[in-house]
Amino acid sequence: MHVVRHWMTVLTPRGRGALRGQPCATHHNGGARSQEAGGLMMRLRIALLMNLAPRKRGSLEDWIIAFCREAARRGHQTDVFLRQPMLESFAADLKASGARVENLADFEQAGLWAMTRRLAGYDIIHLNFIWPRGRSALAAYAAWPARVLFTAHSDFIEEDEGLLLRGFHWALNHALTLLRVHSLAGVSEHVRVKEGRRLGLPAHRSRTIFNGVDTQRFLPRTRPGGRVELITIANLVKSKGVHHLLRALGRLRSPRVRLRVVGDGPELQSLRELTVELGIQHQTEFLGLRNDVHELLGASDICIQPTLLEAFGLTIAEAMACGCAVVASRVGGVPEVIQHDKTGLLVEPGDEAGLAAALDRLVREPELRRRLGASARQHAREHFRLSHSVRQHVDWCEEAAGLVSHTPGHLTAVPELEVAAPEPGDSPQAGPLVP
Repeated sequence: MHVVRHWMTVLTPRGRGALRGQPCATHHNGGARSQEAGGLMMRLRIALLMNLAPRKRGSLEDWIIAFCREAARRGHQTDVFLRQPMLESFAADLKASGARVENLADFEQAGLWAMTRRLAGYDIIHLNFIWPRGRSALAAYAAWPARVLFTAHSDFIEEDEGLLLRGFHWALNHALTLLRVHSLAGVSEHVRVKEGRRLGLPAHRSRTIFNGVDTQRFLPRTRPGGRVELITIANLVKSKGVHHLLRALGRLRSPRVRLRVVGDGPELQSLRELTVELGIQHQTEFLGLRNDVHELLGASDICIQPTLLEAFGLTIAEAMACGCAVVASRVGGVPEVIQHDKTGLLVEPGDEAGLAAALDRLVREPELRRRLGASARQHAREHFRLSHSVRQHVDWCEEAAGLVSHTPGHLTAVPELEVAAPEPGDSPQAGPLVP
């Protein structure tokens, strides 16, 4: 009877993905496990596809490595497809985790048929920063019987389209995802609801998994005192709103502050010119891409994220873990990360006067900075730990393969917010998104 139940499980759509895997003896405390003969769990082959060029070392890069380590700890094999250029130390750590690393561009150049055949050899295809109608996604959809998981990292806004084209894309999204996307994860409830609606997935096939931060690496450090150190970290495109921050700093006119801008992008030169125009070039330093963001944040007093759209705000969570007082735009998933006046301050996106007032308040009230920073650190440790995020993602893979029972949590509807459309070339804060 046990043997009959085993093959009934394997032959159902829920169990087919596990048929190709090998049993492993690894267990963990993530939830109830469906066990095969002898108490062994099936070994999964996972393809992690990310349209990302990891040129630096931040929390998203930490997440990739931690995901592969956790999957390997449970006995699963992960192949990671990323774009170049890739930071050498990151690539080395990723390979040391037991993962196989491939160039996503080379994979795509093989052609749709070859991509599909390759992906069909996996049990789970985990898509990140992948366009839902792009080549990699289409190959994943065609790679039966692999289970396709889609993680929404960006607060994406559909381009202006005519009614006919918009209707066609809506129908295509719904047909493809309903047939082949097992489930969706949003990095915030805002994104889960918005992307679930856009892709046509019912609520029971979606979940929210917050981004994670290594709170042992991102932690408070000795602050120099004297000047109030401000920092912003972003891909320098218009939708990140750094020009609003500079104008707010121009309004502030405080000799006590210094701003460090971390990141690069197409707006760099115009932002430099704006500091000269505003007369704040002596207070502003452009640092480019950095691998020591955790140290810079740990030594900063205030972190500002003036973004005009945001799915979650990974840099905000990093700053909170470092005990920074945070000022951020009340947009997208940010209000799920920051509780106004408890773990940070929220201002309306693009409101330069409001941003200047919030900064002035924090500059003049060091005790408020300390209170917000301490509360933010505690909140980050409780809600945004990297280990917790990674466990949820690997649990999700096992659930999709039928190895884990899952009880959906409480899901709420989040109203969409009116925000500015992203500029061409906009990308996640973790690095450049290559077309």
